Amino acid sequence: MKSGLKIKWSEEATNNLDNIIAWLETNWTQKELRKFFQKFEKQLLILSLFPEAYPVAWAKKRIHRCVFTKSLTIYYSVNEDNLELLSIFDTRQLPSKAKI
Repeated sequence: MKSGLKIKWSEEATNNLDNIIAWLETNWTQKELRKFFQKFEKQLLILSLFPEAYPVAWAKKRIHRCVFTKSLTIYYSVNEDNLELLSIFDTRQLPSKAKI
């Protein structure tokens, strides 16, 4: 199988995921959590293998937007060697709160 780009996590994306996990652990069952993380890991693999598959949301900075679920959007950038996760944004928030 083809190996994809190395994924680097920004501090913002790490904090976003920590907050999402905290909320999910409070509101979801263990089975739902497992299914979510399996889907999330699969999405990261797809991003690393096909980084240009998702549209560029901000052309000036070449930031891509991947709608992961109806309530979560992944923002990332791509360079020669890696894919950097910039933010995992909960779309139920005001767009002005997005830190990318």
